[in-house]
Parts: sequence; C-alpha cells; structure tokens
Amino acid sequence: MSKRAQQTGGPAVTLITAITLLLIAYILFLPPAEREALLEGDNVTTTSPLQTSLLLDESPGKIKYTEKTEIDHNIANVFLATRRNAKVLARLNPVSVKKGWFSDERRVAPFALSNLDRTENIILSFQTKERRGILSVKLNGQLIFEGEIKTQNPPPIPLPKSALKDINEIEFSVKGGFFSKKKYVLDDIKIIGDIISKESQSATSTFTISKTERENLKSASLDYYPLCEQENAGLITITLNGKIISSAIPSCNGLNRQDLYKEDLLEGKNVITWNIEKGAYRIEQIRVRTTLEGVDTFIDYFGIDSQLYNQILDKKKSVVLRIEFVDDQNKKEARLSVNGKFDSIDQEDPIFEKDITSLVREGNNYLEIKPLTELNIARIAVRAE
Repeated sequence: MSKRAQQTGGPAVTLITAITLLLIAYILFLPPAEREALLEGDNVTTTSPLQTSLLLDESPGKIKYTEKTEIDHNIANVFLATRRNAKVLARLNPVSVKKGWFSDERRVAPFALSNLDRTENIILSFQTKERRGILSVKLNGQLIFEGEIKTQNPPPIPLPKSALKDINEIEFSVKGGFFSKKKYVLDDIKIIGDIISKESQSATSTFTISKTERENLKSASLDYYPLCEQENAGLITITLNGKIISSAIPSCNGLNRQDLYKEDLLEGKNVITWNIEKGAYRIEQIRVRTTLEGVDTFIDYFGIDSQLYNQILDKKKSVVLRIEFVDDQNKKEARLSVNGKFDSIDQEDPIFEKDITSLVREGNNYLEIKPLTELNIARIAVRAE
C-alpha cells in the first residue's frame, strides 16, 4: 500500500468508529421496550410524552331506557246484561172470518215492525169471541198455525223471525166439514215482542301506552274476571282498537287471559270494546299487562400495553374518558363503570369528561354505561394523553 493511501484511510476509520460508538450509546439510553424491539428488528414508533393515543372511539347512537320491565294498566269494572222489555209492537183491528157453502171470507191484516234486529220472541195474541171450525193463520204467505181453538183466550202463536219483514201481512181464514158451521170472530189482536236494550250489551274501556313502552314491548296480555252464571253465559266478543281479539264463552267466576301482540297496541290511547250475546256479567279485575325488553347497556373494551402502563405509573400519561351527547337539552343520567368501579352521570350538558387514570390497568379494560334515562350518544372516546 502506498503512503498516500494510508494517509487517506486513517480519518475514515476514525469517523466510522465514532459513529458506531454514538449508535451504541443511543441504543443503551433507549427505554427497555424500545431497545428490545429495535434489537429484534420490529418497527418502533417513539411516542412523545405529549402525544395523544386514542384507545377507544365509538358512536353508540340511541341507548334506550325503560324504568320498569313490567307495567300494569288497571281498568275499571264493567257491567253487561241483555235487558228484554216486552212491548206491544202492533195492534190489529177485530177480524171476522167464515166459510159457507158458496162463500169464503178471509181477512188480511197488515202491520209494520221497526228495529227488527233488536226484537225477539215475537208472538201473535188474540181472543176468540166466536169460534167454530178450524182456524188458519198465515204470515206473509207462510202457514204458521192451523187448528181448532176451544177457549176464548188461546195460547199466543209464535211468529218466526225469519218470516218477518219491516212491512208484514197476516191472513186469517177458516175451514171445516161441508155441512158444519165455520166462523171465527177475533178481537184484541196484538203483535207482542221483547225489545233488547243494546246499550247494556256493550261497554268501552280505555288505557294508554307510552312511546317507550310500545317500542320496547316484549309481550302483553289482557286479564279479566267475569262474575256470571255459567249455564246462562253466552259469547263475549272483545275488540281492541277495532280488531276482534276474542269471541268466546268466558269461564265464569275465574281469571280469563287473552294474549295481545305488538301490532294490536297503539302508542297513546287504546280502546277495548266488550259485547255480549246474552246473559249478565260483571267483569272485574280488568288489567292489561305489558312486559318490556330489558334496559340497553353499552359495553366496550380497550387495551393498555406495558409501555403505556409504565408511562401511566410514571405519571407521564393520563387516561381520559370523554362522552359527547346529542345536545337535546334533556337530562342525561347513567351509571358508569370502568373495570367494575362505579360512577354516575347526572347532567344536561352535552359533554361529559372524566380522568380515569386511577381506574385503568395493564391489558384489557372495559367501559360500561347503563342508562337511567334515554341517551343519545354521538361519541365515546378514551384517550391516553
């Protein structure tokens, strides 16, 4: 090697040696975790003591809240009964009918009926001052009686409801043997029937369902206890908001239960209509019970590695929880838990912030928010800063 080359190589070796010593010194003064990662070839991002680390960032939105999971709507007792009042529906003029060898006198008596749908047990009654032969009675062309009457006050003749109309005709005639006298004189002719009072056959009950209650509805039922005589009981038709939910003979003097469904119930006012076919009922202990889904709870997890935890222990880092609510001017109430250590939120302000440094631990951590009012949360963040 020439003398000139030796002179040039000396300073270069000295420079390389100096750089190497500086690198060794830098590595020795690195924090243990970063030095280990560097020597093992991992990528390392050094964190300045003032740098912020985002540990959790979520946007839960609406968290529902129900104060109770079971709500009873108690409803006042109702009384239902079919009330029948016997009433003279029509009076007919006296009638005289006879039949001779060459004559046949018949009489047709018209009469009108109103509210036929509310009228039952309709009968024809009359007295017979004179009676000889066989009396024949037709209603609107349909034979309803034929026979010999032997008393002045004969039993009334039932009029079949299927043959009755709003405007009707009764025809009286008489027949008998060829040589016998055949004549009837009828007076005090009346059409009598039972008028049913519909007002007492139905009743209406109401109850109210809140918006939160309906949104969180899990199941519902209608309970009622009818006091009645089983042998005289008829159909009870129960209508909820215009939809028939039951039409059956109830179990008298016992609890009856009918399941309800979410689509049956309305937010706000709900209307129950009770309607009976026959009988008399006092319906007590009426209750609509709703069962709601449980309270929504927000829970999420965040991790703290050993490097960050050492910085927390050295008081170089703190951990802060920040909750951003929708600014709706409503009360925000909730139970807050970090790793099972509880706190509360009770404010109207849209921002809640808390230093949770003393509550965190190395490894996995959890955050739980249990609402005590309905919450609208725009963002939940946990930061190390």
